[in-house]
Amino acid sequence: MGFLEPHNLLWGISFAILIAIYLRSRSRHTLEVSSLMLFDRAPAPASRIRHVRIDPLFWLEVATLGALTLACAGFFVRTAASPAHGRARAIVFALGAAMRADDGSGVRLETAKRQALKLIDDSSDRDEFTIICYGLDAELISPPTTDRAVLRKAISGMHAMEVPARRAALAAALLRAHSSAEIHLFADRMPADAADDPALSSRLHFHRVGAPADNLAIVALDPGFPTTSRGRLTVRNFSRHPHGCELVVDNAGKELLHRSLILAPREQIALPFGPLENGGLVHARIVTPDALDADNERYAVAPENRSAHAIVLSSDSKVRDDLSRVLLAVNPNFIVRAQDPGGFKPSDIAGERYALAVMHDCYAPDLRADATLFVYPPRNASGSPTSGVTISTTSGASRFSSVANSAAGATRSYAIAGWMTPIAASSGPETSASGLAAVGDSAMGPVGLIGFDVRDHLLLDPDRLDALVATVDVVRALTAAPDLRIVSTGTYVSMPAAKGAEIQKPNGAMEHVTSDEFGRIRFRPLETGVYRVRAGGRTRLVYANYYDASESDLSESASAAQGVSRATHATSPQGNVRQIEPLGWLLAALALLALAVESAMLIRRAPRWGSDHV
Repeated sequence: MGFLEPHNLLWGISFAILIAIYLRSRSRHTLEVSSLMLFDRAPAPASRIRHVRIDPLFWLEVATLGALTLACAGFFVRTAASPAHGRARAIVFALGAAMRADDGSGVRLETAKRQALKLIDDSSDRDEFTIICYGLDAELISPPTTDRAVLRKAISGMHAMEVPARRAALAAALLRAHSSAEIHLFADRMPADAADDPALSSRLHFHRVGAPADNLAIVALDPGFPTTSRGRLTVRNFSRHPHGCELVVDNAGKELLHRSLILAPREQIALPFGPLENGGLVHARIVTPDALDADNERYAVAPENRSAHAIVLSSDSKVRDDLSRVLLAVNPNFIVRAQDPGGFKPSDIAGERYALAVMHDCYAPDLRADATLFVYPPRNASGSPTSGVTISTTSGASRFSSVANSAAGATRSYAIAGWMTPIAASSGPETSASGLAAVGDSAMGPVGLIGFDVRDHLLLDPDRLDALVATVDVVRALTAAPDLRIVSTGTYVSMPAAKGAEIQKPNGAMEHVTSDEFGRIRFRPLETGVYRVRAGGRTRLVYANYYDASESDLSESASAAQGVSRATHATSPQGNVRQIEPLGWLLAALALLALAVESAMLIRRAPRWGSDHV
């Protein structure tokens, strides 16, 4: 026997409350006496007693509270598996990128499928199985069923994704399987804290899939700036011994780097290449095979090698200088014009169109730009391209919801429009849930919004780098090529498409995505490669990259699994399996019975006690 939710035993405090009620109600007895003084008020005589008078009603109430407390705590007993009813069992699969690895004995997910199917075939026909998987999120693949054909179809149809398997998703998957008598987890690793739940420790059977394997990964790709600075390719060896590889980097079909090298155990190196002659797509890949293919290639985009005009408007000269430096750091080809909005005249730029316009605490409606960035925008900017953005009063300094949790300076609370995507979030109540920075595509082109003030050299403060990172991310998003994007697998991609779009995935499959109320589509790349989005006669390319240090480190799978002491690798024989039988319904029935008996006793005593005592 045991408890599924031991912390709910705290409801037992209700016994103390019951005793306190009885002590208060029984400590004084009111005695009714006759009086000849009809119109005088006198205190009623009372007799004190030292001990509470306990009667059968008290014990019935104690029984009710006890039964309800045990029911809330999930009181259960272990019984032998009933062949007439079978057992409720759950099978949980990890579908992270590591399950796509081939460690020499086959792909890990295929091995897990074979083991799970054998488990189902060896079980009783009356056993009921639930199929659950997890990667970025937990997903129910098959509800509880005894139909073996349905279970086989559900298992054979699963595919591993090129995304990391999150611990939160594993916790959600185990929560879905919480009511099962047995939980079988098929994964290459399991965090040690995943089996710490005492309610799962005796029911969780961990099946480690795969063996340690050698793997190399492309950690990062920096294309540099054409004709100005060299690019860098960062490669890491996750093996525990030297490993050779062949690397290739190309730009628009032109090979920039082709090198064979040997990396020391656990070594990470950065290889320079270039500089590029022209901007555009840069593709790096590891040609030699290893255990995991998902992290063997990476894409990046270099800015075009041509000048572009940008304008920065701010009444603070220091802010103009700082924002100009950020623009030049993102794209050295920018020709930046910094000006005070007080002296700005539309006639000065008649006929000019800027690639990017940055407005700090101001709004110039006559400024023509391909993309617009509003920094600490004023409330009177409601008529700007940020239509749908509600800006309210100025608040104190907010904080970024990052590990550093650094301050962001004075912030204007705002609620962004539905067509915008948050870039940086706040951990404080000063701003809305929309975050501190956001970007989106409006009818007038790309629009960015930064809600915090950047005065007093905030962007150059080394103790508040989150502000600089958020600003750089927004600028890069606004200045990126309109028909080409580089994203990480598992992140949502949104783009304007009034009538929906057709998406061709890297494996050639087609998917139709409908538009939302804001005239945009959202989809989530789960595989590396190029996604072709066709909408309104226009084709946009989305390149998805994958890299995760924990998932790419296939040499740690065995040690991580062995560290889970509560996990077991084999199921018990059918005859020795004992299943959990919750007693919640029985305890609830006992509580209702006790209440019914108490009500009957009160009804019988009512005529004798009088209405004041019932």
